[in-house]
Amino acid sequence: MSALQWILVAVVCGAVEILTSGFWFLWLALAAILVAAGVGLHWLISLPIQLFVFAVITLLFIVFTRPLVVKLVKSPNTVSNVDALIGQHGISLTSISHVDYGQVKVNGEIWTAVSTEDIAENIRIVVTGVDGVKLMVDKADITPQC
Repeated sequence: MSALQWILVAVVCGAVEILTSGFWFLWLALAAILVAAGVGLHWLISLPIQLFVFAVITLLFIVFTRPLVVKLVKSPNTVSNVDALIGQHGISLTSISHVDYGQVKVNGEIWTAVSTEDIAENIRIVVTGVDGVKLMVDKADITPQC
């Protein structure tokens, strides 16, 4: 293959990488550019050697650099909305039983809450889940100091 054909392979792989952004085709594109440079300098003459060098460079890029790039680019998954309340502590404003809803205050907001255990008023709670607009709560290990 000629250097121009390898550059075309690099452009196609770069376009696919832009559309997918999984950092797989980026390494193929970079390897194709390096092979194109080798062909242009007449270092890589036969097609089997070009393909072998392309495969080895791609493999090295994927094994040694892809994990680093993915780690650097990956954004942390931030829990948002009501799912962010899971694990938060609050206080019960009314008594809660397994058959009767109550109210709790979590992060300054008042929520309807349900629990599988009986919880008295003014007891520290922890949010264990969200069911629609109701919080599922349990007693927290530590009671509030007044």
